[in-house]
Amino acid sequence: MTPPIRVLVVGPAPPGPTSRGGMATVIGHMAAITDPGIEVRLLTTYVDAPTAKRIRVGLAGMARGTVAVARGDADVLHVHLSHGGSVLRKAPLLWAARLRGVPAVVHGHSFDFGGWMARLPAPARSLVRAALPADHWLVLGAGLAVEYAAALRLDPARVEVLYNPVPPAALDASAPGPDGAARVEVLALGRLGVRKGSYDLISAIAELEPAVRDLLHVTLAGDGEVTQVRAAAEPLGAAVTVRDWAGPAERDELLAAAEVLALPSYDEGLPMALLEAMAAGLVPLTTPVGGIPEAVVDGRDGLLVPPGDVPALAAALTRLVEDPALRRRLSDGARARAADFDIAEWHDRLSALWTSLARR
Repeated sequence: MTPPIRVLVVGPAPPGPTSRGGMATVIGHMAAITDPGIEVRLLTTYVDAPTAKRIRVGLAGMARGTVAVARGDADVLHVHLSHGGSVLRKAPLLWAARLRGVPAVVHGHSFDFGGWMARLPAPARSLVRAALPADHWLVLGAGLAVEYAAALRLDPARVEVLYNPVPPAALDASAPGPDGAARVEVLALGRLGVRKGSYDLISAIAELEPAVRDLLHVTLAGDGEVTQVRAAAEPLGAAVTVRDWAGPAERDELLAAAEVLALPSYDEGLPMALLEAMAAGLVPLTTPVGGIPEAVVDGRDGLLVPPGDVPALAAALTRLVEDPALRRRLSDGARARAADFDIAEWHDRLSALWTSLARR
């Protein structure tokens, strides 16, 4: 019997108390692959923890991974990459793979890789390009593929779009959201702060006509600038609730109670929170950045507004509050679109890629 292909997956820990966000969720989905011809081993190089612990985990993961690759314990190396420190943590493993002859995949999740590269001095850009030798690149959208290829001077043929997946549980559990409730529930999930448009959302709520605001309730749940966002929302009273990060069970409760997902970000890859909310039938109110416009078509399965355009965001909120038929139509469209991101096909594509690389 042919032994399974050993894939070493490197990045944040799977979702848990010390690992949050879309990249961790994707790694958890990767670990759940059921192909008997694939054996996935996870190697953690990042956790959400105080600086000292983050450094210890990063250095220990780098050392263990580099040794494992160098001694031939992996048939394929698959690293998940953001930018900044993520490059430093992954470079030793990628070079060990290059020297050992182990095929390597870089899975890009950065919300601003091209911008980050452009802000570096020219010598540092050259070092980054040299630090990331890989046989294949995966990115979260077609626009991002162009961005990564240009920033790193990659052959476009080596850069492939692989959208994030929606797990079966999210699709199976999707059902019509609240209808006819006293107020329209709007939910914002993730890291709170400027990049996610948290303050723009609060400003947009402040601009609403009082009669519209009375028919709306917004919950912002996440980490990051929680205290600052809560202070900004305080003048709006009961119209806005700001709370800390929601674990899986709490997140599912919030999704079940909401009708609209507000994600007015300035930069994104392809947010897992967006896809999971669409699968649950929430109407996405978001911005056309990163991979989002490849998942959401304005007026068909959500509403798109320019990032930073508070009046447009307020107008879109008003439309959704005042037009239940629009909410229902966009909700149906969002749920149907989410089905296109089913995780089974995602697993199949990963299996095919890893198998192809291992057989070279």
